Amino acid sequence: MAAPAPGSPPEHAFGRPRTLVHPGPRADLRLAHVAAHGGRQIRLSLTAGTCLHEGLTRALGAAGVQAAAMALMGGDLAEVAYCLPVPDPEGQLMATYGEPKVLRGASLLRGSATLGQDEQGAPVIHCHASFSDEQGHVRGGHVLTPRTVVGQRPVTVLVSVLDGVALRLGFDDETRLHMLKPHAIQSPALATVAGAHHG
Repeated sequence: MAAPAPGSPPEHAFGRPRTLVHPGPRADLRLAHVAAHGGRQIRLSLTAGTCLHEGLTRALGAAGVQAAAMALMGGDLAEVAYCLPVPDPEGQLMATYGEPKVLRGASLLRGSATLGQDEQGAPVIHCHASFSDEQGHVRGGHVLTPRTVVGQRPVTVLVSVLDGVALRLGFDDETRLHMLKPHAIQSPALATVAGAHHG
């Protein structure tokens, strides 16, 4: 163990790092990963009155995108519905979401989102964002994209396409939460090329 630098506070002054212990059995695999390929990026501009969920899933579906990481880079939100984490009242989970809050007339500061699919194959978007209200107070949380609508200034979204990856919603035994998990797949573009080579 390295000695602390001269003049630095003792280690115990910082306290012990917090450790969260989830209620389910500890998973042997701590990090699941799948390599994407292609490096495609798409820039979207969602116009006033567009539902965030519908606007994103429709545009990306038309481009053949099933999985993606997205950066939301500003714009207005006529209405944004969002949740904050709260302790689970039943004590079965480390945390859960509180009751949805609704803010009208917000300015989107920044956000990140992930596109995947639920158990039936329907598109799912998991989104976190920060935004300011009309008085300039900053808020943020887990955004409910089906209940969020773009305002006057378009919302700009930079999409990094995860070709060759499926993100499927599934139950996680350790956390007892439903979350997006990566699976390797052959993208339609590669399947077409492979078929052409073997035809």
